[in-house]
Amino acid sequence: MFEFLAENQLNIMLALGSICGMTAVYSLVSRSISLRRKIALIGMDLSSMVLLFSDRYAYIYRGRADTLGFFMTRTSNFLVFTMTIVVIFCVNQYIKDLCINEGRAEKVPNVLYVNDELAAIGILLIIVSQVTGFYYMFDENNRYVRAPGYIVSYVIPVLMAVIEITVVIKYYRRFRKKIFFPLVSFSIMPLVGGLVQYFVYGISFINIGIVLMVIIIYMFVLMDINESIERAHRLEMESLREEKRSMKRMFDQTANAFVAAVEKKDPFLHGHAARVANIARRIAKLSGKRKEDCEKIYYAALLHDIGMIGLPDSLIGKTDNLTEEEYEIVKKKPLMSWEILSSITEYPFLSQGAHYSYERYDGKGYPEGLAGNQIPEISRIISVANSYDAMVTEKRFRGPLPMQIVREELLNESGGQFDPKFSQIMIQIIDDDSKDLMDGTDSSMEKELNCNEYRDNVTVGIPVANDISKLRFKCKVLDHDKGPALPSVILFESFDRHIHSNYKSIEAYKYLEYGELWFDGHIISTGARNTDVKVTENTFVYSRTHRDNEAAAVDEATVDKPSTDNVSAEKDSSDKATVEKTSVDMASSERAEPEQFYEIVMGRYEDHIKLQLRSAETTVDAIIALPSKSKLSFLSLTGENCCIYDIEVEQSDQKVQEGDIPRIAEEVSYIDRLSSDIANVQVDRNRTAFTKAIEITDWTQIKFHSMSLPSASLVWDCPYIVIFSSDDRKVKGKGYHEYALIKLNGENENSNEYAENRFTMKKTEAFTSWEDWKRLNKDGVEYEVVFLRKGNRIILNSENLGIFIENTTRVQDGAKKIYAAITGNQVAITDIRIH
Repeated sequence: MFEFLAENQLNIMLALGSICGMTAVYSLVSRSISLRRKIALIGMDLSSMVLLFSDRYAYIYRGRADTLGFFMTRTSNFLVFTMTIVVIFCVNQYIKDLCINEGRAEKVPNVLYVNDELAAIGILLIIVSQVTGFYYMFDENNRYVRAPGYIVSYVIPVLMAVIEITVVIKYYRRFRKKIFFPLVSFSIMPLVGGLVQYFVYGISFINIGIVLMVIIIYMFVLMDINESIERAHRLEMESLREEKRSMKRMFDQTANAFVAAVEKKDPFLHGHAARVANIARRIAKLSGKRKEDCEKIYYAALLHDIGMIGLPDSLIGKTDNLTEEEYEIVKKKPLMSWEILSSITEYPFLSQGAHYSYERYDGKGYPEGLAGNQIPEISRIISVANSYDAMVTEKRFRGPLPMQIVREELLNESGGQFDPKFSQIMIQIIDDDSKDLMDGTDSSMEKELNCNEYRDNVTVGIPVANDISKLRFKCKVLDHDKGPALPSVILFESFDRHIHSNYKSIEAYKYLEYGELWFDGHIISTGARNTDVKVTENTFVYSRTHRDNEAAAVDEATVDKPSTDNVSAEKDSSDKATVEKTSVDMASSERAEPEQFYEIVMGRYEDHIKLQLRSAETTVDAIIALPSKSKLSFLSLTGENCCIYDIEVEQSDQKVQEGDIPRIAEEVSYIDRLSSDIANVQVDRNRTAFTKAIEITDWTQIKFHSMSLPSASLVWDCPYIVIFSSDDRKVKGKGYHEYALIKLNGENENSNEYAENRFTMKKTEAFTSWEDWKRLNKDGVEYEVVFLRKGNRIILNSENLGIFIENTTRVQDGAKKIYAAITGNQVAITDIRIH
């Protein structure tokens, strides 16, 4: 070590001296340091810089016998001895300031003034030594030589350091630790350095050590100042927040008291305003609003009907059988609410929300007949929440409506009375609360359907999924004069499993129709990429009693099972069906009202659907290629001049395997690019694909490119991170334990079965809006996720597009190897790099 210091001490001196010069400049321009403390810090930094630069030049010019060498060696050595005293003197001034301002001393300790006198004596002795050679001399080769009085040059700095350390220790309870420990270290350094320096010649231990400690003191001073500023800022902000909370509580209590007074005019209105406010806030939150905006919407909804206080008691709560005159009076309620709330000028959103809360999305509302986006968004939300609560609560003229009716009304009025966006969110809330989620897995369907004109009635869609399922029903003619019954099926995608024809609803529910298919093989392809239909026509002599029908249905289901081998690729460009004719004679001696039995066998593999439509006359085998694997697929029944009844849906455990459905369109891939450390992956639906497992070590960084698929439309259509363990390193593999699921849009579905999770999500200044979030994800985003592992604790950090996520997972099952995998919903994950 001594050899290393001897060889490199000149460079070390240059580096440390330069740092001292820069810190002196920072101290000079700082506005957070008091003048007295600033002078002390600048003095410490500048004297330290001069000390090391002088010491460096003393070594450089040592042994040079020319005039410059003669001058530089003497000047440099003089400054070295002098600046050592000056540095300690400046630290002494800094300690004085600490004692008064932080040590809460009434006056500066007298011993510190003794240090000032010792510093003066020390500098005087250095000056005398220049004449007498008391401390050092120079030989004939202009080399520095210690004199007999050399030891005295260390006594004064050491004595000053001892005095300083006694003061620091005396006040240590009053000094912050960030200041106390560096000062103690600085005071000890001259003692240790002086002892080493006395016995080891040629290395400036004491000078380098003192300067190093000065730099450390400066660093801790800055840290302490920053903490003080932050602490003051936190206290100020907490005071402001508490004041804001107090004002909010007062406003909340006042508003609720006012509303309660109004609602006493009608017992059926009790709690209505609070329920509407809570629902409106929930809608706002699910639509991606900021917390502040959600609170604004809450209070606007709470007070939106305050104008009721101006209505005659006979009209409060009355909505049916209004005379024209009464209706005109009721229509003034939002105007009265606006007049009352407009006096609250600090919160203009209150009057705005109330003024337009009875407008309709289609422009048929009041008071001004605004339509669409002309209506303020806050009022559109209140309209949905208000109507929902009105339907589900008891009125004096009726009981609460069934939830199915409420949901249907919201659905039917989407784009009419309600903004489709917010009516859909309200439907989502209903589904969440009733645990009947519209995620493509509910196979419930109406039991009966009457269709006079084509598509005037349509069943709800049932999912066409990887599991093979069967749909059976009976059909009879409604009006024989109009001809035969013509049942058909519609294939489509929609958020709510319903058919939509209104443009606004189509947009709101992301409705896409793939095509229509009849039991005679006729097909109309709309959104499908390709279709292939084969029809087998059967000739029947057909009449059955009800009893025979049931027996025959069992026989047909047993004998005529669906087979993917019957599919033909023969197809012309216009998708005309090819027809093969066979003859089958079936007869019955009993004669009854004719009934037709139908069966549909359906299944899906990736982006291909196979349907087999069976009737007495035909068997239709159809293959439909969807736009992509990420699309949902539903099948609805409809028809013309028919009554469809006894509708039954049968689910099976049998799955469609790869190769069961011949591919009639190329696979749509968004990951056709070079892979990096592990293979790219395309996640077409929620968690349907995963990357290979990535073992989490002490520090693991994953970078990758993500692009939401074209079909993606939701905030959570983004990458997810799964933290897990399994025996075979596979998600859902042998011995699989899932510890956390982090969605990089700031959501989590963490499991508490095998781990304890602490999740934090914050929006940084880089976050603009969820619409921008979705747009940027559609364009493609470079994501970065960092894992830190400490034993059974795993910390995940991620900050992307202004969403900061930190999740701490504490694994509780004792697993030794923990893995991460990337998945998501409707995303393409490529260029995965692991560091």
